[in-house]
Amino acid sequence: MKKVSALLMILFLFTTMVIAQPSNTFRSDDKESDSTEVEKMKYNSWEASIFAGMQNYYGDLSDRNFFPGGSKSGNFNWNAGFKVKYNFSRYFGFQGNFNYGKMASQLDANKLSFEGSAMDFDLGVFFNITTLFNPKKYNKRLFWDISLNLGGSKYNTESFDANDASLGTYDDLTALIGIGTAVQYRLSDKIDLGIDFRINNVGHDLIDNVAKGKANDLYGHMSLILGYTFGKEAEAYKWNPLDDELKELWDAVDKNSDNIDSLDKRVSKLEAYHGKSTEEELPDDDNDGVPNEFDQSPDTPEGTMVNFQGIPIPIQDTTETKGGSGSSDPGSILGSVFFDYNRSNVSRTDYKKLASIAQYLNSHDDAKVQIVGHTDAKGSDEYNEKLSKKRSDAVVKILTDGFGVDSSRLEVVAEGKKSNLSTKYDDVNRRVDVVVK
Repeated sequence: MKKVSALLMILFLFTTMVIAQPSNTFRSDDKESDSTEVEKMKYNSWEASIFAGMQNYYGDLSDRNFFPGGSKSGNFNWNAGFKVKYNFSRYFGFQGNFNYGKMASQLDANKLSFEGSAMDFDLGVFFNITTLFNPKKYNKRLFWDISLNLGGSKYNTESFDANDASLGTYDDLTALIGIGTAVQYRLSDKIDLGIDFRINNVGHDLIDNVAKGKANDLYGHMSLILGYTFGKEAEAYKWNPLDDELKELWDAVDKNSDNIDSLDKRVSKLEAYHGKSTEEELPDDDNDGVPNEFDQSPDTPEGTMVNFQGIPIPIQDTTETKGGSGSSDPGSILGSVFFDYNRSNVSRTDYKKLASIAQYLNSHDDAKVQIVGHTDAKGSDEYNEKLSKKRSDAVVKILTDGFGVDSSRLEVVAEGKKSNLSTKYDDVNRRVDVVVK
């Protein structure tokens, strides 16, 4: 009982430690954007595997051969089973196992042997060792886990003397503690192949119906395992996924960490030189976003777009038709706003595009537009449709709250991934088009 309690305590502490690992949420720290949102990457969690191989026995009657542990002339100690796993994160998950197999031994030094079968079933927790020890290697092809399991074992064995005369049978249902490990190679996004090893302790010395010594009998298996990952997402937790574009960005940040530290020191020196912190709000009398001390046009009318020096930017209405009627043809695109992968916040640089569109709408009272959201082709239809609507809503919010456009003139359309412009360049597919109705 003390051994079981100790194992449960280790399981609890290790699981708690792993849960504390960083989540898969990528957060924007762009304080300039009013539409900052948190987007969470979604990955497949469920997987099922089947396995078959050799059942191994280690006990009183296997002292003549360590591996495969137990064997008897004419017998093959086979096993077969399945397991179902759920990945709570890229670091750990829970699993359920079922296994059935045969066991037998050669004659030992005392001319005794046995044969029988065992069926075990259990629940356990597994840890993704490849990710725990190398968390910044993404989209792996090799997976290695270690599992700790608690369950039951039902076995029936019969022992024999040197003349193959039966010495009795032993039939029991008992608790087991199991330790396992598996190494799997990714063949495709859904299928993997590997080797699964397991050893079980049932807490007594009678699996072979022979009680000898103080050590408990053990049994387990070494098997080939074929796995399949369920789910509609493109990637699975077990391979430590990260989108290629995010991986490139992450690697770039790592490589330029020294430059970032150097830049931080230079900013600190500039703050000391000016005697002010960049976090302090500097006076800006005309509210154009450029502090007075840098503003070369300090009396800019409110709402005027300016450059970094505070000088007004002339915004030309490019939506006039050739006939000069002052309205664009239905279906004409007034402009497009582009988005980062899996994001729906509008960058500050795109405000100028929306300002031009708002200027057109405010000068053409009868004009109405569709705010059409798009995504790239990655992910499910349902997820992309929701994401494209978020993008359209973000543009509508800026046009209405920021530039005073009446919301009744703006129709939100969520296209998802239906209207991709390019199969090669995903960045042009992640956009919102403002289309004249």
